[in-house]
Amino acid sequence: MAICPNCGNQTGEGAIFCDQCGTRLPGSEAPAPTGGSVLCPTCNAPNVPGEAFCDYCGSPLAAPVPASEAVPPPAPAAGVTAPPAGEPAPGATGLTCPVCGAQVQPGEAFCPDCGASLAQAPIPPEPVPEVVPPPVVEAPPPPPAAPVCPVCGAEVEAGDAFCSNCGAALKAAPPPTPVEAAPVAPPPPPPVEAAPVAPPPPFPPVAGPRLIVVASGAEIPLPAGAEILIGREDPVSGIFPDVDLTPHGGEEGGVSRRHARILVEGGTFFVEDLDSTNFTFVNKQKLTPKTRQPVQDGDEIRCGRVALLLKIGP
Repeated sequence: MAICPNCGNQTGEGAIFCDQCGTRLPGSEAPAPTGGSVLCPTCNAPNVPGEAFCDYCGSPLAAPVPASEAVPPPAPAAGVTAPPAGEPAPGATGLTCPVCGAQVQPGEAFCPDCGASLAQAPIPPEPVPEVVPPPVVEAPPPPPAAPVCPVCGAEVEAGDAFCSNCGAALKAAPPPTPVEAAPVAPPPPPPVEAAPVAPPPPFPPVAGPRLIVVASGAEIPLPAGAEILIGREDPVSGIFPDVDLTPHGGEEGGVSRRHARILVEGGTFFVEDLDSTNFTFVNKQKLTPKTRQPVQDGDEIRCGRVALLLKIGP
């Protein structure tokens, strides 16, 4: 029994290599070469002709002989029946060296004929198929929401100008068209000073009963008669009063066409309002329409906003 100097494994008698690590065992040095032996090119040990590997170092010696040219196995001894084709011989384990095909025992790490390692090469893991994720399909965009009326919320058709439910306008009014500014006219020339106008000559004095316009001092003679109409002339309506106050601010002063009348009875003067729009006043007292009011020389008679003084004497 020999002990491997490398791993300390105990091997059987006559073993050349350690059956655990393959290290050459001590005492198994190569013998001297003999005639007809094949020298190993690595360790120079003699080997039997035809060996594929060196018995001492395991180096390859020559290419293995093809199966067709191999020497046929010896015939079985007398009385021994050869096993059927395809079946191992009696005592064979069915395990062979993957290099030289020699029968090996179960559990041996190296072939006793060629020294090849009998350990099975690790079975490479099966490649894991690459999982390709399915393509991402984007969801179609949601359909656009139907337009609704901003006032009542009812659905409307695209392009409608007014809501069919409440009549509200659906389209904003177009912006106003900018109006071009009118050209600025040049400033007018400075006014030419007019020549001073001479004041009108004073009204000529009137004898007899008369009305004096307080604002201008103009004297209006009273015609002879029992009834004198005061107002504004209007040819369209056929009204021609005896005292026309139109030239004396009657229209601006609110004088009616038929405003008042003066009555003369037995030398006494009376004033009567004819239901005028802006009333008649005597000495700032409002007259009742259709009612006579006696007046004297120097009394104020106001028709609307036109004030008059009654003068009877010189």
